[in-house]
Amino acid sequence: MIQLPDDVFVHSDERPWVQMGEFGGSYVKVLYANKESNTAVFLYQLAPNSQFPMHEHLCTAIAFTLHGDWAYGDIKLRKGSLAYETPGSSHAPETWETGFTVLTVFVGSPGQEILLRSQDPDTLEVGELGIDFFIDLMNADGAEGVQDKH
Repeated sequence: MIQLPDDVFVHSDERPWVQMGEFGGSYVKVLYANKESNTAVFLYQLAPNSQFPMHEHLCTAIAFTLHGDWAYGDIKLRKGSLAYETPGSSHAPETWETGFTVLTVFVGSPGQEILLRSQDPDTLEVGELGIDFFIDLMNADGAEGVQDKH
């Protein structure tokens, strides 16, 4: 076996679920985030009968559905579905009675400042998330999941 210095091993049960801002029913658990590669890997949950606000990916976003059913408008996704979204994709995921959990990977260009942009539907305030947001969540209290590589 060959292990490299930058290899990382994580136990997801040792990372905290963190609510996404003021939006109830939306939680993220960051498993890995790295500024140099501008990559974030995280679990994302959206509660049953919910809709996350419209947002635009400024990076490549890959989401694999681990649990539940959800949709982007007419595009229906279920357990085992993969969404590969290119920069510029805009949508508002919605759920029904099951909610959903996805494993998500964001891959930005090196040095790219913003990975995701959203707009609050009530205030119209624009929010932007970069890799630092995911690094901060990964290092939140209780986030002790990075394991020794030995």
